[in-house]
Amino acid sequence: MKKLRITIGDKSYDVSVEVLSDDSAPVTNIPRPAITSSPVVAPAAAAPARPTGAAAPGVIISPMAGMVKAIQVKEGDSVEQGQVLVLLDAMKVENRITAPTAGKVSKILVKEGDTVSEGHVLLEMN
Repeated sequence: MKKLRITIGDKSYDVSVEVLSDDSAPVTNIPRPAITSSPVVAPAAAAPARPTGAAAPGVIISPMAGMVKAIQVKEGDSVEQGQVLVLLDAMKVENRITAPTAGKVSKILVKEGDTVSEGHVLLEMN
């Protein structure tokens, strides 16, 4: 048994530790893979487009909380099914909000830089 003192902040603790292995064994450094400090995010073009759900026919809602990074359409634009409508940044990942059906953008209810919660109405189509 070894007696050790551990200090955390301004408090000290005396502990007893049972030694289970030989302390004289050499320490081996195991090489580790490099760790990058910035997240790796696939480019938007590589991410698969996924249609988003709508609260009611023609209403496009945010599937998650995040920040509106870009609006890819204007009011009055005709869109095809699967076309990207809004880019939503959630936890440093760019998410593509797409048209569930073909139609026309009748009203945009957000602007770039807006923070939205899950279920927030982004735009309306008809």
